[in-house]
Amino acid sequence: MRDHSMLDGFIRRRKAAVISLTLVLAAGLCLAAAGAGAREKALAEVRGFTDRFNETYESNDLKAYWEFYADDMTQYWEEGRLDIRDYRKYWEKQLADGNKIVEVKTADPVFHISPENDAAVAAYRIYTKMLRPDGTTAESWHQETDVLFKRNGRWQVVHLHDSPAPAEK
Repeated sequence: MRDHSMLDGFIRRRKAAVISLTLVLAAGLCLAAAGAGAREKALAEVRGFTDRFNETYESNDLKAYWEFYADDMTQYWEEGRLDIRDYRKYWEKQLADGNKIVEVKTADPVFHISPENDAAVAAYRIYTKMLRPDGTTAESWHQETDVLFKRNGRWQVVHLHDSPAPAEK
Protein backbone atom coordinates (compact mmCIF):
# COMPACT_ATOMS: atom_id res chain seq x y z
CA MET A 1 0.00 0.00 0.00
CA ARG A 2 2.83 2.36 0.86
CA ASP A 3 4.44 1.86 -2.57
CA HIS A 4 1.11 2.61 -4.22
CA SER A 5 0.62 5.88 -2.32
CA MET A 6 4.22 6.91 -3.06
CA LEU A 7 3.59 6.24 -6.76
CA ASP A 8 0.33 8.21 -6.63
CA GLY A 9 2.12 11.15 -4.98
CA PHE A 10 4.89 11.04 -7.57
CA ILE A 11 2.35 11.00 -10.43
CA ARG A 12 0.39 13.90 -8.91
CA ARG A 13 3.59 15.96 -8.47
CA ARG A 14 4.67 15.08 -12.00
CA LYS A 15 1.27 16.14 -13.42
CA ALA A 16 1.39 19.38 -11.41
CA ALA A 17 4.90 20.10 -12.73
CA VAL A 18 3.83 19.45 -16.33
CA ILE A 19 0.75 21.64 -15.92
CA SER A 20 2.83 24.40 -14.31
CA LEU A 21 5.44 24.24 -17.07
CA THR A 22 2.71 24.31 -19.72
CA LEU A 23 1.13 27.39 -18.12
CA VAL A 24 4.50 29.17 -17.90
CA LEU A 25 5.24 28.41 -21.57
CA ALA A 26 1.76 29.52 -22.64
CA ALA A 27 2.15 32.78 -20.69
CA GLY A 28 5.55 33.33 -22.32
CA LEU A 29 4.10 32.77 -25.77
CA CYS A 30 1.27 35.20 -25.02
CA LEU A 31 3.77 37.84 -23.89
CA ALA A 32 5.93 37.27 -26.97
CA ALA A 33 2.87 37.54 -29.21
CA ALA A 34 1.79 40.73 -27.44
CA GLY A 35 5.32 42.15 -27.85
CA ALA A 36 5.37 41.23 -31.52
CA GLY A 37 1.92 42.79 -31.92
CA ALA A 38 3.11 46.01 -30.26
CA ARG A 39 6.17 46.06 -32.50
CA GLU A 40 4.07 45.54 -35.64
CA LYS A 41 1.70 48.29 -34.49
CA ALA A 42 4.62 50.70 -33.94
CA LEU A 43 6.07 49.80 -37.35
CA ALA A 44 2.71 50.46 -39.04
CA GLU A 45 2.42 53.79 -37.20
CA VAL A 46 5.93 54.85 -38.28
CA ARG A 47 5.32 53.84 -41.90
CA GLY A 48 2.05 55.82 -41.91
CA PHE A 49 3.71 58.78 -40.20
CA THR A 50 6.49 58.82 -42.80
CA ASP A 51 4.00 58.69 -45.68
CA ARG A 52 1.92 61.55 -44.23
CA PHE A 53 5.08 63.53 -43.41
CA ASN A 54 6.25 63.46 -47.02
CA GLU A 55 2.77 64.03 -48.47
CA THR A 56 2.45 67.12 -46.29
CA TYR A 57 5.90 68.29 -47.40
CA GLU A 58 4.77 67.94 -51.01
CA SER A 59 1.57 69.92 -50.32
CA ASN A 60 3.55 73.00 -49.14
CA ASP A 61 1.23 73.22 -46.10
CA LEU A 62 3.75 74.56 -43.63
CA LYS A 63 1.28 74.78 -40.76
CA ALA A 64 0.59 71.03 -41.03
CA TYR A 65 4.22 70.24 -41.83
CA TRP A 66 5.59 71.78 -38.62
CA GLU A 67 3.25 69.56 -36.57
CA PHE A 68 5.41 66.57 -37.51
CA TYR A 69 8.45 68.06 -35.76
CA ALA A 70 9.38 68.14 -32.07
CA ASP A 71 10.17 71.56 -30.63
CA ASP A 72 13.73 70.36 -29.93
CA MET A 73 14.34 68.98 -33.44
CA THR A 74 17.81 69.20 -34.96
CA GLN A 75 18.77 68.63 -38.55
CA TYR A 76 21.91 68.18 -40.66
CA TRP A 77 22.05 69.29 -44.30
CA GLU A 78 24.86 70.13 -46.67
CA GLU A 79 24.64 73.65 -45.17
CA GLY A 80 25.28 72.32 -41.68
CA ARG A 81 23.19 71.95 -38.55
CA LEU A 82 19.80 73.62 -38.17
CA ASP A 83 17.34 73.60 -35.31
CA ILE A 84 13.58 73.87 -35.82
CA ARG A 85 13.63 77.68 -35.64
CA ASP A 86 16.27 77.94 -38.39
CA TYR A 87 14.52 75.36 -40.54
CA ARG A 88 11.18 77.16 -40.24
CA LYS A 89 12.81 80.45 -41.28
CA TYR A 90 14.43 78.75 -44.25
CA TRP A 91 11.18 77.20 -45.56
CA GLU A 92 9.04 80.24 -44.90
CA LYS A 93 11.52 82.30 -46.95
CA GLN A 94 11.55 79.69 -49.75
CA LEU A 95 7.76 79.84 -50.10
CA ALA A 96 7.62 83.63 -49.67
CA ASP A 97 10.17 83.94 -52.49
CA GLY A 98 7.85 81.94 -54.77
CA ASN A 99 9.48 78.50 -54.62
CA LYS A 100 7.09 75.58 -54.44
CA ILE A 101 7.50 71.83 -54.13
CA VAL A 102 5.54 70.14 -56.91
CA GLU A 103 6.53 66.49 -56.46
CA VAL A 104 7.91 64.22 -53.75
CA LYS A 105 8.45 60.49 -53.91
CA THR A 106 10.38 58.09 -51.75
CA ALA A 107 12.20 54.85 -52.44
CA ASP A 108 14.06 52.08 -50.63
CA PRO A 109 12.64 52.67 -47.15
CA VAL A 110 14.19 50.99 -44.12
CA PHE A 111 12.60 51.20 -40.69
CA HIS A 112 13.98 50.37 -37.24
CA ILE A 113 11.83 50.31 -34.09
CA SER A 114 13.27 50.49 -30.57
CA PRO A 115 12.69 47.58 -28.15
CA GLU A 116 10.29 49.78 -26.18
CA ASN A 117 8.38 50.76 -29.37
CA ASP A 118 8.79 54.47 -28.57
CA ALA A 119 11.66 55.43 -30.88
CA ALA A 120 12.26 54.73 -34.53
CA VAL A 121 14.50 55.44 -37.49
CA ALA A 122 13.10 55.84 -40.99
CA ALA A 123 15.74 55.94 -43.72
CA TYR A 124 14.94 56.31 -47.41
CA ARG A 125 15.82 58.02 -50.65
CA ILE A 126 13.66 61.04 -51.43
CA TYR A 127 13.06 62.74 -54.77
CA THR A 128 11.90 66.34 -54.82
CA LYS A 129 10.95 68.55 -57.72
CA MET A 130 10.71 72.26 -56.95
CA LEU A 131 9.21 74.96 -59.12
CA ARG A 132 11.19 78.18 -58.98
CA PRO A 133 9.65 81.65 -59.37
CA ASP A 134 11.10 81.98 -62.89
CA GLY A 135 9.25 78.81 -64.00
CA THR A 136 12.28 76.52 -64.06
CA THR A 137 12.38 73.38 -61.97
CA ALA A 138 15.04 71.85 -59.76
CA GLU A 139 14.98 68.08 -59.28
CA SER A 140 17.10 65.96 -56.98
CA TRP A 141 17.38 62.68 -55.14
CA HIS A 142 18.57 62.82 -51.54
CA GLN A 143 19.12 60.33 -48.77
CA GLU A 144 17.11 61.08 -45.66
CA THR A 145 17.15 59.64 -42.19
CA ASP A 146 14.42 60.63 -39.73
CA VAL A 147 14.77 59.87 -36.04
CA LEU A 148 11.36 59.69 -34.36
CA PHE A 149 10.31 59.62 -30.71
CA LYS A 150 6.83 58.80 -29.51
CA ARG A 151 6.00 61.41 -26.87
CA ASN A 152 2.60 61.72 -25.23
CA GLY A 153 1.23 59.08 -27.60
CA ARG A 154 2.39 60.94 -30.73
CA TRP A 155 5.30 60.33 -33.11
CA GLN A 156 7.50 63.34 -33.88
CA VAL A 157 10.72 63.94 -35.80
CA VAL A 158 13.47 64.80 -33.30
CA HIS A 159 16.33 64.66 -35.78
CA LEU A 160 16.61 64.61 -39.57
CA HIS A 161 19.70 64.06 -41.67
CA ASP A 162 19.58 64.90 -45.37
CA SER A 163 22.35 64.56 -47.94
CA PRO A 164 22.50 64.36 -51.74
CA ALA A 165 22.16 60.82 -53.05
CA PRO A 166 25.05 59.50 -55.12
CA ALA A 167 24.43 59.25 -58.86
CA GLU A 168 22.94 55.92 -59.86
CA LYS A 169 25.33 53.60 -61.66
